[in-house]
Amino acid sequence: MAKPRRRAPARSNSRSSPIFTMLAGLLIGLVVAAVVAFYVTQAPVPFVDRATREPSQNNRPPDPRQAPDPNSGLYGRDGAAGLPHSGPTADQPAPPPIGSQPATPPSAQPDDAVGALIASLPQQSAATQQVPRQNTPSSAAAGTIQPAAQATDRPAAPPAASSAPAAAASGSYFLQVGAFRVAEDAENRRVEMLLLGLPAEIQKADVNGVLVNRVRVGPFERLDDMNRTRARLAADNITSTVVRQ
Repeated sequence: MAKPRRRAPARSNSRSSPIFTMLAGLLIGLVVAAVVAFYVTQAPVPFVDRATREPSQNNRPPDPRQAPDPNSGLYGRDGAAGLPHSGPTADQPAPPPIGSQPATPPSAQPDDAVGALIASLPQQSAATQQVPRQNTPSSAAAGTIQPAAQATDRPAAPPAASSAPAAAASGSYFLQVGAFRVAEDAENRRVEMLLLGLPAEIQKADVNGVLVNRVRVGPFERLDDMNRTRARLAADNITSTVVRQ
């Protein structure tokens, strides 16, 4: 009896499978390359992208320390307040100009002056001997003239006393070191000024319907004292404003 003949299995299309594999690999590679390129272009690069992300100088707000001081007209000769003193104080007299210095006399003039003085000595001695003889009868009149001269010299003292009110009139300067709505904050600032050895007080004021507690240091009799105190406060990082009353 003859055996049944087996059917040969159908051959798969083995020739087309490598082509599809290559195409699939190329597509996957393109997708991966696109993703990597997008990530590289969008991600920030250290030390390079930092300069582009920083704000420009023009967009930054102005520095308040470089703003003009509205109280520059109240400063003395010591310069701007809040800085160490670099110039002469207001009490120190200014040096005379170079052109106003007297020229030294020639060496021959002192000799002539000494000779003229020696020559005039006999004449002066003779004149002094004659003056007492002539004034002896009028000694009583001389005694009456001297009290009158003393009486006329005494009223010259009041001008010196009048300078004291003028100096006191200019001593109405304060340094405002803060304005607070809460009274406890103002008291803390006042205690801080007292610990620094500065006289301080709290003045209450109504500003647009709001009660404000102003802490002020002073008063100062001279602008130089005020500028020294303001420089000391600036060294402790405490801002102050000049107030004149």
